[in-house]
Amino acid sequence: MVGLPDPEYLLVGEELLHSGYAFDLYATSWVDPEGETFVRDIVRHRGAVAIVPITNDGRSVLLVRQFRTPLNDWLLELPAGLRDKEGESDIDTAHRELEEEVGCIADSMEHLITLATAVGFADESISVYLARGLSWTQRKADGVEEKAMTVEHVALVDVPSMIADGTIVDAKTVAGLLIAHQRMAN
Repeated sequence: MVGLPDPEYLLVGEELLHSGYAFDLYATSWVDPEGETFVRDIVRHRGAVAIVPITNDGRSVLLVRQFRTPLNDWLLELPAGLRDKEGESDIDTAHRELEEEVGCIADSMEHLITLATAVGFADESISVYLARGLSWTQRKADGVEEKAMTVEHVALVDVPSMIADGTIVDAKTVAGLLIAHQRMAN
């Protein structure tokens, strides 16, 4: 092992630099185990959920194609959304987002994993759920990007090659699909 095992770091100050709808940006000050002060910018994020909706025949997953402004591109990804409703649990957020983005309701929603997405600068976490027993309802698009998104059936057998060839590049989608595949194989 290199370095100290579990050294003590102490947060000694933080200043809000920006407050936005999805996250806040802070300049933080820390003291390391030797007493040296250092500064880090941290994105404090309200968190999100993502859903792996498996079709009732077990052969496909429902993914959404949506425009992502930071990349100026359209991505194929799991339906997902912010934990932005006060008092709403993660699983309730997953049910709501599935209906909003895909237009279906799940009989069962199984937690697969909670991911820390960008540990070098953000505290965002995304809880990923496996949704089964789908029944169709109306999409309830919420927001500019959701109004233009499309829902696509992707055969589960095609997922590994779509990840390998760069068709699916979103990290939560890659992780969620691989973990769901493993869970369903057991």
